[in-house]
Parts: sequence; C-alpha cells; structure tokens
Amino acid sequence: MVASAFFPDDAKFELLGGAMKKSKMTYELFEVARLILDKEDRLSIVVRHLDADTRPDAQLAVSIPDGHPFLTEAEAVTHVMSRHLDKFFDVVEVEVEAPKGSFLMVAKCSQTGKLLGAPTHHSYQRNLREHHARHCPNVPFDSFKGRLEMVREQEQIDAWLKSMSSRSEYAPKDRKEGEPERLESLDAARGFLQAFRKDLVVKTHPWVRFAGRLLEELNPGPLRDSVRFALEQQRAFPLDTANGIRGRLRKEGFHLYKKGSKGITYACSVRRRCRDPKAAFSDPMAKLFDALDRKPAQQAKDLVLALAGENAADAAKTQVLTDLSFLIGEGYIANLPDGRLFAQPILSSQAQAKEEAANDDSTEESK
Repeated sequence: MVASAFFPDDAKFELLGGAMKKSKMTYELFEVARLILDKEDRLSIVVRHLDADTRPDAQLAVSIPDGHPFLTEAEAVTHVMSRHLDKFFDVVEVEVEAPKGSFLMVAKCSQTGKLLGAPTHHSYQRNLREHHARHCPNVPFDSFKGRLEMVREQEQIDAWLKSMSSRSEYAPKDRKEGEPERLESLDAARGFLQAFRKDLVVKTHPWVRFAGRLLEELNPGPLRDSVRFALEQQRAFPLDTANGIRGRLRKEGFHLYKKGSKGITYACSVRRRCRDPKAAFSDPMAKLFDALDRKPAQQAKDLVLALAGENAADAAKTQVLTDLSFLIGEGYIANLPDGRLFAQPILSSQAQAKEEAANDDSTEESK
C-alpha cells in the first residue's frame, strides 16, 4: 500500500522551537518527536507508494485544489467533483419536460432527504451516481444505495415529478475557444475536467506530502487507515521521526548529544559544556556540581535547600538559584522539562570534541 513518514509542520515547529530556545531546557530527542506527533496539525505527512521503486505506474494522486492524497487518480477526481465543483463550473438551472407515466414509488436519500427518482425511470441510475458523488462521496456506493428509502406517498411522487421539470447544467468557467458551452450532467462535467482542466484538478507522483491537519478529513479507506496505523506506531516508539528531525533541529540551532556512549539523545539550544579536569569554578558553583554529582536528577528547590539550608535567608537561596541559572545558560547543567537537573560530566576538551563528532554521525538506536 503506502509507507508513511512524519515531519514537523514548518510554522508549528518554528513556534515549538522558539519556546524550547526561550526555556533553555534540555529535551530528550524522543520527547521532541512525541511533541510533534502528539497533534496532527503539527505534522507534515509524506506517503509513498510501496512499489514506486519497482513499478513506474505505481503512482499516488493528489487533489490540486486542497492537497488531499488518494490511491488513484479516479478517487482524486471524484473528490474534486464533490468538494470543488464551483471552482470550475457555474451551475445553470434549465427547464425541461417532466417525466410522463405512472410511478409507484421514488427513492429518498436517508442522509440528505433528497428525492432521487423512480427506480423505473431511465435517469434513476445516473441520478444516484451524481447525488452520491456530490453529497455522500465518503460512503461506499453500495452502502449508500442500500440505505435508500423507497416512499410510496403520492405527495412525495408528485414532488419528485415537479423537481424533474428542471435540471442542472454546468457552464465551464474560463471557457476557451473550442470548449463546450454547457455540460448536461455531472458525468459530462467530469469528462470535461479530465480532458480540459486536468492540470488544475489532479496530479500523480510516487509520493505525496500533505498537511497533517488534513488526515481527519481523508475519506475512510485503506490510505487513511495505513497512515493512522503508522502514526500510532510512531507515537508509541518514535524512532523514525526522531531520526528524521535531527537535521532540522541542528538547522534551527539546537545541539544534540548522547548521555553516555550509548545513552539517550538530548537536544538543547545551549551547547553542552563538560567540565575540563583542569578548570576551576567558584566555591558556590563547585558545591552545586558536587551536589549533583553525588545525587543526580534533583529538583531545583531540593538543591537550594540542600546548599543554602532550610532556614537560610532569601539572599542565600537567591544566590544558589542565580548560580544555577548561570550554569544552565552556559551548558554546564542540563535542566529537563520535568525539573530534573544533571551536571554535565568531567571530560577533557579533546575527549569532548571526539564525542561531539561521534554524536553528529550517530542515529538513535534504542531507548
């Protein structure tokens, strides 16, 4: 069927990235991926035909007016006919002679309430297909047909006969010389679009990119089901999405590193700085590092109480917070969204440079 990949929507990622930068927090790469995957309007989705590499005819289709993807060109054209007919035609009502004869019943659409005609009239099947295409395209035709109500009241039959005294014709917009002035049915209008306006209606390609906000609007069926299944898999374990946003994060000025040689990958707008063994820090800052080395993952409030003392003056507590904020801003301490704090390790400049180079080439393997 299709393979699906998920990327951040540009505008939403800009807002998310701005908030991450402002906070100076350190985020697990998987958590950034989950933030993006959490809401569909944060996504840009790419679907690719699974046979695209081996079959030249393995193409997907996209509706040009709104960007909806489809498995076939015919489905895309039907969608455009049902949603965007007014972009291509002016509808003109024309008086015609009403049907003659005796009719025992007429079909009524259970969804719209519209009378669709007598099953014995020659226009019946055409009316069903036109009404289905315009008003119920998301319902399989056989299901739509099975839900029709047959009404026998003479009042309803007379109402249908009256409605048949006029019909809709379709006048092409931006008509060019040699093109028909009017089309007498939706089938004819569809043929006109495919013959004269195809480049404005549908295009085909081995892959299609569409906005995640459109996912809920896609017609029920294999394509939507396949994308939703892949999305739920990524939400559970966002390996592919995490690897896919690495380059985007770096482009936006974020720095990525692993905690430990095979640990979790983190992203932060502040470049991580490890403590050089030869570096010297002020005594209050050295105490901060010592406290976090002995007991990692402390919360700021606990760290303040441990260093300043529960009964210390506000000035002493403020000084600890000031030093902590400075070290976070300089990259020596990582501040995670849940409030945990980690001191970066003691590492020589050469060892740190080597580790950063390895991180630049690495991909997320496990968690």
